[in-house]
Amino acid sequence: MREETRLGVAFASVLLSSHAAGDAPFGVLVDADGAAETYGVCIACHSEKIIAQQGLSRAAWDELLDWMVEEHGMANIQGPVRDRILDYLAQHYGEDRPNYSPD
Repeated sequence: MREETRLGVAFASVLLSSHAAGDAPFGVLVDADGAAETYGVCIACHSEKIIAQQGLSRAAWDELLDWMVEEHGMANIQGPVRDRILDYLAQHYGEDRPNYSPD
């Protein structure tokens, strides 16, 4: 199965299970363009709350994705999907955003 197809299946399963449970579709993440891809890729290894706690530049997010591939065996996401994730992270979890603090 191609990598893009596996990612698409993973996104669909995450979204369906999340909606079925009645939860917010992306947990604490902002529901915006790129959230589905970000959520689908990232929660395979950790909670979305870890993402929400960050405040990084787009370049720092890009480096962090590379680090996760090299150090933790994350799938190497490239092309339009990676750009969409990085755009989403930079817009909603960028340096100008206060870090998330749980209630």
